[in-house]
Amino acid sequence: MSGRGLSVSDRTLSRLIRGAVMVLAIAVPLAVALHFLDRGPDHGPTLIDRQIASASAAVRKTPNEVGPRLLLAQLYQGASRPDDALEQYDQVLTVKPKITPALIGRADILLDKGDLDGAARAYERVVKISSGGEFANVDKNLEHAYYGLGSVTLKQSRAKDAVSALESAVAINAADADAWYLLGVAALQADTPKRAVEALQRAVLFVPTGWCEPYDALSQAYAKLGSTAYAEYAGAMTDFCKNRLDAAGSRLATLTSGPARVDALLGLGLVTETQGDRAAAMRWYKKVLAADRANFNAQAGLSRLGAGQAPTHTPTPATPPGGSSTNATPS
Repeated sequence: MSGRGLSVSDRTLSRLIRGAVMVLAIAVPLAVALHFLDRGPDHGPTLIDRQIASASAAVRKTPNEVGPRLLLAQLYQGASRPDDALEQYDQVLTVKPKITPALIGRADILLDKGDLDGAARAYERVVKISSGGEFANVDKNLEHAYYGLGSVTLKQSRAKDAVSALESAVAINAADADAWYLLGVAALQADTPKRAVEALQRAVLFVPTGWCEPYDALSQAYAKLGSTAYAEYAGAMTDFCKNRLDAAGSRLATLTSGPARVDALLGLGLVTETQGDRAAAMRWYKKVLAADRANFNAQAGLSRLGAGQAPTHTPTPATPPGGSSTNATPS
């Protein structure tokens, strides 16, 4: 799988940050040592190399302690040393088989290596351990495991299973644009284009620019639904994403009086803002708000341009929702 939504490394970074919080609680002396090591100028090994060296020393000193070994595994993973990371994760899980950050780290590496069955077993183990917990509805490790299962089953051409796993992921974290995108792709493959549109709209709502794949998938989903205007809108947004600004603006300008009007206006605002035409972009965003006064991305656009307050609410898709783009000047 390709694209931002399928980037294991991006999600792994978030997981490592979360995992570090738990590790620090049981490895504070190591964290303090790293702090003092990093105070002087770096004329030798990189910071990650020095962190690995310090964590390795801590593991040698207390080989039966889980915290330093888990931190070392995560550092190896962040340094693109998956085999070394796997060895440490396996050691952790031998001692504490229910430590979910270790299971997730192991699963992510196996997924990246193409061992789909092994990755699935590790993710499923996390689900079994965590899904009945008191805080399961806000458990980021559980959400990551559901996302991982969605990735695995989609790679295995089990689109319906992927939809089920990814629905569970977004139920925990409704702001995960990657999960919404992958859910949209899975729903499209499962021949449920309406659900695909809903999910992909969420993805572009949270990340309206610089991410082309959701718009490509949206165009396909709208076409399956027979929504010609919205399919054209999504195609224009793909042009915008790929920096074909004139083409995007021309296509969006033809949609400003039809069913995709609000989305097209927002797209025109994004296009003109990208082109540096501040006045035109402000006019487009104001036209969006005249039709949809709660539109998050139009509010954010005006805030960026210094013409309004930053939105404070969580973005919610309109009906149908969408994105951005154009080159025309609003009348």
